[in-house]
Amino acid sequence: MGRGTLGVGLWVVLSALVASARADLIVLKGGGSVQGKVVADAAAKKDGRVIVVLPKGKTPLTLRKDQILEVLAKPGPLDEYATMREKLAATAQAEFDLGAWCKAHELPDLAEVHFEAALKRDPNFADAHLKLGHVEHDGRWLTPDEQRRARGMVLHKGKWVMEDEKAKDDEQAQNTAGFASWVRRIKVLVQGVRAEAPDRRRDAEDQLLQLRDPEAVGPLVKVLGDQDADLRILLAQTLAEIPGEPAARALVDMILREAEDPVRAVVLDRLRSRDEPIVPSRLVRALRSSDVRVINRAAWALGNLDVFSSVPRLLDVLVTSEERVVLFPTNGGGGAYPGTGNPPLIAYNGSSAAYMTGPVVGPGAVAYGAFVVPNTIGLDPYNDGAPLSVGDGMGNPGTLGGFGYNAGAGVGADRGPQPGLVTFTSQNVEVRAALNRLTGQDFEYDVPRWRNWVARSFNPRPDPGRRAPQP
Repeated sequence: MGRGTLGVGLWVVLSALVASARADLIVLKGGGSVQGKVVADAAAKKDGRVIVVLPKGKTPLTLRKDQILEVLAKPGPLDEYATMREKLAATAQAEFDLGAWCKAHELPDLAEVHFEAALKRDPNFADAHLKLGHVEHDGRWLTPDEQRRARGMVLHKGKWVMEDEKAKDDEQAQNTAGFASWVRRIKVLVQGVRAEAPDRRRDAEDQLLQLRDPEAVGPLVKVLGDQDADLRILLAQTLAEIPGEPAARALVDMILREAEDPVRAVVLDRLRSRDEPIVPSRLVRALRSSDVRVINRAAWALGNLDVFSSVPRLLDVLVTSEERVVLFPTNGGGGAYPGTGNPPLIAYNGSSAAYMTGPVVGPGAVAYGAFVVPNTIGLDPYNDGAPLSVGDGMGNPGTLGGFGYNAGAGVGADRGPQPGLVTFTSQNVEVRAALNRLTGQDFEYDVPRWRNWVARSFNPRPDPGRRAPQP
């Protein structure tokens, strides 16, 4: 049989296979074969190609006709799949049903293809989300990768690890020769930026801004991160030009630790152009910080970056509390409450007493607190918490100060400032501002009212073309 006759016969066989939906073993010219299913595709046929659905893998294989030497029928589960696929209705339920069939017939990759197709037709198709391992959280479905990020994991060298583990690995990498070489190079450029000659300064700045290697991120932060504001702004501008997650992470970390507003504004402007998922996820994670300054900076960034999905997390930190041990003056030492030197008593249970403290104003927060001390000095709850009169054991009366002893058995005259446990409750100003911006609402610091409104009215995925109304 001549080669031309073989070619004609081959394509007769191919056409018959497509029509009858039979599984194929496709032998390729030059050696090798592909096991799959030739399926009908008008566009491919028009271009002289065929589409082969594989039993493993989500992407079909496209072959030119002249690549194929021989096609052999080999029945398998793809036979029925090809028939069902050709008759598939254009609905989410039909895609889901075919995906479930693929799953049951040990075609897991094709099952994912159809579960994902179901979600394209109906993003709220819960059964398809569950089949793909998605978990619903705060009104949105999280993919497995998003779930790992929410647990504080990051993708590092091809595997998911906790961020602490990655940080430790990065720290070890800083000791490598490559890291040290970058540090030396950047220090030389910084010297150029600080030079008096304008030409040298411009040349050094240009060289920094032209850096694109992700390996330079760590050395840049090490050298420039603690410099003056102008150099920190240059650091933000340089990081913004470097692609990838390391640079995005470094920019987020800058905004969380930066104390000066002008520098934070530059960092925020550079973050607007980043589309790495780590940017919003890292800012949301920062809301769990024990430092109200970090919480407020993260909230400020989330609001200005229009991260609407962060609203439920922001509600968790609209009002925060933390306990601190602080020193208070003894009786007569003055303090926050003139006249007595002591704060007012607000609670007493016989074994300990609680006192109100004055307001404390910090960046983005106003805090009020109370502290508790053991009743080891004989407070009189019926006399506004005044100390009881006691003897020194030798017939001499004495008076105990509110925070220290003036006299008493075996006790010195004045012990100086005394420690107390203070609970600071912070109304986080930047968190409220972020909520205002993202929702168009303002319930001040009334967390229950906020939660009620969010449960009833908030859309965490607004139409991209629309913005929430501004207050």
